Amino acid sequence: MFKQRTALLAASLTIGVVLAGCASKPPAPERSEAELPDRFSSGGEGKRPERWWRHFDDTALDRIVAEVLEQNLSLAAARERLRRARAEARRVAGGELPSLDANAEASSETDYSSGAMAAYELDLWGRLEAATEAAEFEAEATRRDLQAARISLTAEAATAYYRIRRNQALAELLREQRRTNQQILDLVTMRFQNGQAASDEVLRQRQLIEETDTELASVEGRIERGRAELAALMGLPGPKALDLPEANGLPELPPQPATGLPAQWLQRRPDLEAAFLRVRAADAGLAAAIAERYPRIDLTASLTSAASSPGALFEDWITEIAASLSVPLFRGGSIEAEIDRTEAARAAAFNDYAQTVLDAVAAVETELADQRTQRRRLASLERRVEQGKQIQKRLRYRYRHGDADFLDVLEAQDQLQGDQRQRLEARWARVTERIALLRELAGAWKATDQTASTQ
Repeated sequence: MFKQRTALLAASLTIGVVLAGCASKPPAPERSEAELPDRFSSGGEGKRPERWWRHFDDTALDRIVAEVLEQNLSLAAARERLRRARAEARRVAGGELPSLDANAEASSETDYSSGAMAAYELDLWGRLEAATEAAEFEAEATRRDLQAARISLTAEAATAYYRIRRNQALAELLREQRRTNQQILDLVTMRFQNGQAASDEVLRQRQLIEETDTELASVEGRIERGRAELAALMGLPGPKALDLPEANGLPELPPQPATGLPAQWLQRRPDLEAAFLRVRAADAGLAAAIAERYPRIDLTASLTSAASSPGALFEDWITEIAASLSVPLFRGGSIEAEIDRTEAARAAAFNDYAQTVLDAVAAVETELADQRTQRRRLASLERRVEQGKQIQKRLRYRYRHGDADFLDVLEAQDQLQGDQRQRLEARWARVTERIALLRELAGAWKATDQTASTQ
């Protein structure tokens, strides 16, 4: 009997080896298939630190980002998704190993039995290996998702923080402009009382002050909303728990960071890495689907003992070794349908990856173009503000002495204050565009949280 079982097992293995030559596995996609330019259109010479926000050399921002990385609940959820993906990969990988089960039974007729059974599938065509690879690629893609989420959330926090500072600076500018408007109102009122100005001049200047007060109230409301937004990103229960330094305006920007070569940038971006890993996962899924066409060989071995009393249970053992061969002959087209589905999924994953790369290149180029535009715009606004100050000073002097019309003073005043606000907005735009550029160029940094640094 043992010789017959051995012969059956040998025959099954021989059939498996012959059929293995018929199997094929699709080649892994090459990263070079995603088109890239040789270089970006422009780039600075400044340093690009690993933790991108340190580009601003702002200790308050460093503290805010540290709290976001530690306490943000969206990041906590992303870490749990990574833990789930890794557990799934381990579960799938367990299918490549033999299984071993033990059992024991006692009946009412005082019969006792115990035993153990081992089972193992010969993975001749790589079906189990491909399924394991797909799960491992997905787990690694999920890890890159976590890294990308860190970049996105830190950029969001930096933008929220500097938006607060921008609104604080705007509120201070509006208060300064109101003081100027009040000085002019005092001058117009004095001339009206002396019969040198009409009442509508007083009313128009008062209207300008009211407009400034209205804008100031709106800006102060935006500051409070910004504090609530930043507190939520930092995992704080509300803006009252937010401790920010006194307003000191927008930061002075350091030199524009170097962009590096697109090929290097592609290897560094975690979201692009995640998209490519999902191409690899889809490729492995296709290999597993193709392997379903071929026969499956399962090996089993059992060891059992039976007795009428517990004391005699382990005296006699019965061993059995078996090999089974199953060949898919007819499945109603389900196997071919699954292959078609996984082929489409693989093609879709690669197209998504390639489009993501193109979109990312376009985003970098857009930010570089915006940086150039805003530099020129800000320089022009700086000159306009200086010119406006000179014009307003001279017109106020002439109006005081009755040599200028009030409408000219009002127009110059309105123009200057509008230019001052535009200058602040241009500075704010440069900050947000620098954050966006750093976000597009940023790569992953070494994680400090326990979940991301293990395994």
